[in-house]
Amino acid sequence: MRSLTEIRVKSLLGRFNHVIKFPENDEFVILHGPNGVGKTKVLELIRALAAPLQLHRIARIPFGAAELLYSDGSVLQVTRNHQESLPLGDGFEKKVRQVALKLTFPGVSDSVSWSASFDNGGPSGSPRLRDYVSRMLEIEQVAPDIWEDTTGTTMTTSELLDIYGDRLPSSFLRTTQEKKIPAALRNFIMSNDVHLIETQRLLGLQNLSGPTARRVGSIKVEEFAKDLSRRLAEALAENSRVSQELDRTYPTRLLKAQSEYPDEQKIGARYDEQNRLRRRLAEISLLDEKSGGIVIPEGMAAWQRNVLWTYLEDSDKKLSTFRYILDRVSLLQEIVNSRFLYKRLEVDRKRGLKIVTDEGTDLSLSMLSSGEQHELVLLYDLLFNVGPGALVLIDEPEISLHVSWQKRFIDDLRRISALVQFRSIVATHSPQIAGKWIDRMTSLAPESD
Repeated sequence: MRSLTEIRVKSLLGRFNHVIKFPENDEFVILHGPNGVGKTKVLELIRALAAPLQLHRIARIPFGAAELLYSDGSVLQVTRNHQESLPLGDGFEKKVRQVALKLTFPGVSDSVSWSASFDNGGPSGSPRLRDYVSRMLEIEQVAPDIWEDTTGTTMTTSELLDIYGDRLPSSFLRTTQEKKIPAALRNFIMSNDVHLIETQRLLGLQNLSGPTARRVGSIKVEEFAKDLSRRLAEALAENSRVSQELDRTYPTRLLKAQSEYPDEQKIGARYDEQNRLRRRLAEISLLDEKSGGIVIPEGMAAWQRNVLWTYLEDSDKKLSTFRYILDRVSLLQEIVNSRFLYKRLEVDRKRGLKIVTDEGTDLSLSMLSSGEQHELVLLYDLLFNVGPGALVLIDEPEISLHVSWQKRFIDDLRRISALVQFRSIVATHSPQIAGKWIDRMTSLAPESD
């Protein structure tokens, strides 16, 4: 699998040149430096160059050029030309930004290049966009490149396209150069799975399925609780499907079985292991452990061992449908419950996540402190929203966290990454985050420092 091994950025914020080395065998790297050197912008640029490609965001990040180097020798280059202003009359201007991409492969002489320009979507340039956004998203254009929603929040056209692009007709998302991205470049970008965890991670989206969805101060922990409830329901549905299929074919498979089956000791050990798993699943409301157990008799005949071993094999397949969610929920609870004071995180089939005090009282998720919410949101995001092989970008994980929690963050991250199988770049101001991992730190301080 191809991995990102080095990032080079020139003229970031008009003045900084940064080089970040990320050895292929390292599971994480830590970026540190004073405010204003572009740590967040570096993360945003890496994310914008992955799937889905965010060209409008690249166009507005203040940098000159960048290179992403990969373990297979391939290099993705991006350059951003300075913004130009073209007069449109009636006091309006069209601001044009240009982005150029170039992909080179090891051992291949020809590179793949592509460029695009973007205008600001001003009133003279895209009246259809203005009318559609006003009607369907309830967002009004108040200046050539400024939009305002019903909450009074303003945004640029680029920000509008980034936030609501998946709810706009594709014709509104075209660049001013209608030049199709070459297939090799598109496939390369689509294969890069990058997940950015931003500083504003407690905020979410409401009305996610409706045409008027917009960013508001919703509680992310509540959204994740609903997400877990959905995942639990899906796991139960998959378990039901697998169980029905195995039960339907059980008699036929049992009659055809001709192998020599293990003795009573191995049968009993496997059954005990499954019972331990059932108890863990009952704790997260995926199974109801009310039925009686099976007594494994001694001196069983071959046909009895045949019946029980086939039953246990089927049970393994049925229980395996819960393995993904059980492993993640167990680790989430283990970490959270070692942090939170006088309360614990529990899992409920209907509510997803719930908090119970040491006195047994249910506590609303919104009543958690900001630090507790940050911890829960960050851990859940890493466990459930990141896929194997992904690159995770984490901006300021120390936000609202006590020093003792900060010191344990990298250890938590390593445990999660070992389960999910991802690599990560962490941008931080906190020396406690790095701790004993100071050799993994890359300074983005000004060259004069």
